[in-house]
Amino acid sequence: MHERRFLLPDDRGVVVFAPAVLEHMYRHAQVRFYQKEAGGQLFSTNPHEAEVLVSLATGPYPEDRRSRHGFEADRRRASADAHQQFSVGRHVIGLWHTHPESHPSPSFRDRETSVEFLRINCANLTGFLLVTLGNQGIAPHMSVYLADGLSHTNWLALEEVSVRR
Repeated sequence: MHERRFLLPDDRGVVVFAPAVLEHMYRHAQVRFYQKEAGGQLFSTNPHEAEVLVSLATGPYPEDRRSRHGFEADRRRASADAHQQFSVGRHVIGLWHTHPESHPSPSFRDRETSVEFLRINCANLTGFLLVTLGNQGIAPHMSVYLADGLSHTNWLALEEVSVRR
């Protein structure tokens, strides 16, 4: 499996999803009608570099609230994960979850949930990712959005760029 890369706005760089992160998220894609949405947090050791590597994806957990068309992470578990990962040099840089459709984009509720998460956990961040994973293909469609600025109300879709091999 190869990494996937998404351009940051204004030539600020690129977000790179490591193969292990992609495998983790793909494993939870809602490819069957009975599967529930799944999700978690995204972490990086270098969130301020021009090439941001997403090196870890956490979740889902049994404590999460999940349905076919909804996902709500257990806040205590998410907070504990963020603190534990920070202690080993990883910073939470986003949230991910699945959708039961081939080409998803974040819903209004997804954006509200992300802003609430930021308000509680990461109020000082100027950028935060919201990743929604589809349910078709070996490498399912990913919509990657960036909440840009301290207000976290300006969501920008990031463009995926192909990598030559």
